[in-house]
Amino acid sequence: MIPFLKDVAADLIRRYGDNLKDIAIIFNNKRPEVYMKKYFAEILNKPIWSPSFYTIQDFFKQGNIEVEADKISQVVLLHDCYTKLLHEQKQEPLSIDRFFPIAETILSDFSQIDYELVDPEAIFQDVHDLAKIEKQFQFLTEEQISFLENFWKSFNQYGQEQIREKFIQLWKIMPLLYTHFKNTLEKQGKTTTASMYRKAALAQNPNSQLTDPFIKLIFVGFNALNKAEGILFKKWQDTGKALFYFDADQYYVLDKLQEAGLFIRKNLYQFQLKNAFEDFPDLLKTKSAKINIVEASGFTAQTKILDALLHNKVDSTAILLADENLLVPTLQSIPQELDINITMGFPLNQSPIYGIIDIWLNVQESYLNTKSHSISYKDIERYLTHPFIKVASTDKKAIRQKIKENNLIQFPYEEMAKYADVNPFFKKEYNALSLITALEELLKNTLQQRREDGQLTLIEASILTKTFQELNNLYDSISSYPSLQKAALTFIIAMIRKHFQSINAAIEGDPLKGIQIMGLLESRNLDFEEVYLLGANDGVLPKKNFASTFIPDAIRRAYGLPVLENQEALSAYLFYRLLHRTERLTIVYNNQIDDTSTGEISRFIKQLSFESKFTFNILKQQQETTTSELPLPLSIKKTDQVAETLNMFLNGNKKISATALTNYLQSPLLFFLKNIAQIKEPDLLIEDFQVNKIGSILHEVLQWFYEELKKENANITADRIKGKQLQLADLCLKALSKTFYNDKDFLTFEKTNSMEKIILQIVEDYAHIILKEDINTAPFKIIELENNQDYVVDFPIIVNGMEKIVKLQGIIDRVDEKGGNIRIVDYKTGSDTLEYMKNNEDLFDATDTKFNKALVQTLFYTYIYEKRSGKTNVEPHLYTIRKLKEEGSFFYNDKEPLAGEKLTTLKEIFVIKLKETLEEIFNTAVPFKHNQGVILPYNESYEEFFRTSSITSPEVEI
Repeated sequence: MIPFLKDVAADLIRRYGDNLKDIAIIFNNKRPEVYMKKYFAEILNKPIWSPSFYTIQDFFKQGNIEVEADKISQVVLLHDCYTKLLHEQKQEPLSIDRFFPIAETILSDFSQIDYELVDPEAIFQDVHDLAKIEKQFQFLTEEQISFLENFWKSFNQYGQEQIREKFIQLWKIMPLLYTHFKNTLEKQGKTTTASMYRKAALAQNPNSQLTDPFIKLIFVGFNALNKAEGILFKKWQDTGKALFYFDADQYYVLDKLQEAGLFIRKNLYQFQLKNAFEDFPDLLKTKSAKINIVEASGFTAQTKILDALLHNKVDSTAILLADENLLVPTLQSIPQELDINITMGFPLNQSPIYGIIDIWLNVQESYLNTKSHSISYKDIERYLTHPFIKVASTDKKAIRQKIKENNLIQFPYEEMAKYADVNPFFKKEYNALSLITALEELLKNTLQQRREDGQLTLIEASILTKTFQELNNLYDSISSYPSLQKAALTFIIAMIRKHFQSINAAIEGDPLKGIQIMGLLESRNLDFEEVYLLGANDGVLPKKNFASTFIPDAIRRAYGLPVLENQEALSAYLFYRLLHRTERLTIVYNNQIDDTSTGEISRFIKQLSFESKFTFNILKQQQETTTSELPLPLSIKKTDQVAETLNMFLNGNKKISATALTNYLQSPLLFFLKNIAQIKEPDLLIEDFQVNKIGSILHEVLQWFYEELKKENANITADRIKGKQLQLADLCLKALSKTFYNDKDFLTFEKTNSMEKIILQIVEDYAHIILKEDINTAPFKIIELENNQDYVVDFPIIVNGMEKIVKLQGIIDRVDEKGGNIRIVDYKTGSDTLEYMKNNEDLFDATDTKFNKALVQTLFYTYIYEKRSGKTNVEPHLYTIRKLKEEGSFFYNDKEPLAGEKLTTLKEIFVIKLKETLEEIFNTAVPFKHNQGVILPYNESYEEFFRTSSITSPEVEI
């Protein structure tokens, strides 16, 4: 394989010999320069004076006396011009923070207009109707007019007159804004890159300052030229100053259907540039090499293949990232003994350092958005767990304990101030300059800490150095413009975030040795013997999105501005040129479908497999999977500690509740975990929005509601319920405050956060549903409300041939009397149902699809109440919120309510089944086993229990 640049070097030596020092070699980027120098040295094998090397951007800048304005300066100046124009037209101006997103789009459009030498007056003029278009655009072709007509028809069909008028107003002001902006820059001695190109291309005589120092300008490997470049290059070619080396293949250049050759054909036939090699090589037509295609099961899994394939690879190997987000997992997958060079640089936003920045900016945003001096518990947890942040373990424990005990979604700053090491990080900033200064100080402390600990890496040092440079630039820019200093801090924070997204720290390495890691754009002009292309998914290669613009697609096409097809053609070229000289190519893509992946390989590969002579070796990545060393215990014997705990139920120290009973029916193992081992559900904060929290709040509300009514009179009427409903919102607030903060007066409506407001609304709506049912049921008499003291009964069972007593306890939501019938009322906010199994004998069978846990629990309460009160014919009722309006509160089977003889029979069966179940629980010969077919509720504490508890050692059977 002879690399393209080596061919170019040989040809230049043939043409210019010892005069190489008098030529300028110009590339699209800096990376090819070092390779070109290497090839000159290899071919000449003697010392020479080097040619001058430039990137195209640097080459243009050296001949321009104006200074290029930075992006922030451009936005501020554009905003000033826009504000003046709106003022002249007596329109309300936009603040700079509202204008900023618009400004970026406008500046992008202005740049493309300059690059393509489009008349801004023409492209932005009013296009009210087709007649005016045809009149004012006489210079357009019929095809271009057709584009405009189709656009305007589609635009008018929506009938959004107001939006249409605003759009037209924007178009009207654009030519004036363009002119004002360019004049303002010129007065300040500033310019933009696109303006430099436009000015040079439209000049009668090309800038001699650029060309005179050289006998020849050598343009190497250019592909997609804008119109300004095309015209300027043609002028230099016509004067004998320019020579062009295009890196392409006949395969796609001569075939007009091949999008990869779109720009090369444009360079040759539209701009009339000549290829120095005259004939393009014909490498791809007959090439029949084998290409490996690897299907990876996941985004990061694409990089895992590298560990196995890269051992002993040294030079002329490249890893190209179609998706540059794969950089970090790629670095983690490459064998450590290999030398690497990251051409693309390391992005700040993929480093742990950005994690610190993000936490800090989140905290500052929270202060502004909540208008309070408090910090989200999530940001605190991210801070406490960040690997670069040191916090004393005692402080970590204290902060977490305080958050948990007080359910502090928002942690007050005055509490954080008690921790000396933590406090500085959470200090509130009040203006733009102090914000940047504080962030810089924070990062300096991080740098110092990493250095003192001996953990500072080269990558971290490079990233921090680059970040400090950018912060200094931001500080200078904001200092220079009063409008930025007055801007909302939320805007400054957003600007910092956006600014940091583009920071890439150069990672020094040897570009001629080891594994080269780069993006597709960086691979231009370079050839490697072996290439690994990662992230080759459709939608990534090529990308399916296009930059924001105020110029509609049809008009862009009419004026020759870039459109999506241009982006696809560039991607196609970058892919096809990889095939020219590469001897071994491996393409990896993610076959999983998710929000970021189509699961499909790039259409370029599909196209290649259909039309070329390449053969494809399809491989499926098989990731090694490991299972936990801890086996899942399916059976636990009732010996030792387990037996001791069971005996506590038989001697009266522990009681069996309705929930404990249904736990056992669902899974004896679940009963063991919850009622023997007593593993609790993990405590979650309010923001995690637990359904059981809503149920707890609702029960509290209804308890208080009817307690107050009962104090006045136990006889409840519809009018009394309606009158009391006026206080429901306040009761809900107090119940939420008590449930979450252990103080019913802690919250006010003004102090509730967004999640608390949602929960309050749900609880209030649920309460209204129950009260509406009670209004329809009234009058009735309240007998009892959530009595957790009196409803305990002794239940005799046989254990090992001896009679034992088990205490059953029930906490009943409500006992009332309606028409002489006593009702047990249980409130449910979940998905419980009123329908139960047809076969009463299956009442306790949790594997039955009709198993009704709520019915078993309500019958449990009914049994206990009848035993304690001596009453009979007590009815179990279920107020299930989701079905109360449609189905009422009676359990039913075959559409018949559970009442009369059906209820009596079921109660008798319940007692029999209850006795059998309790005797099984205390039978030491029957281990606690999981019911197959029943899903065990997940609890992250279960695994930790089995891993650490001695109770699982000799008793556990697998």
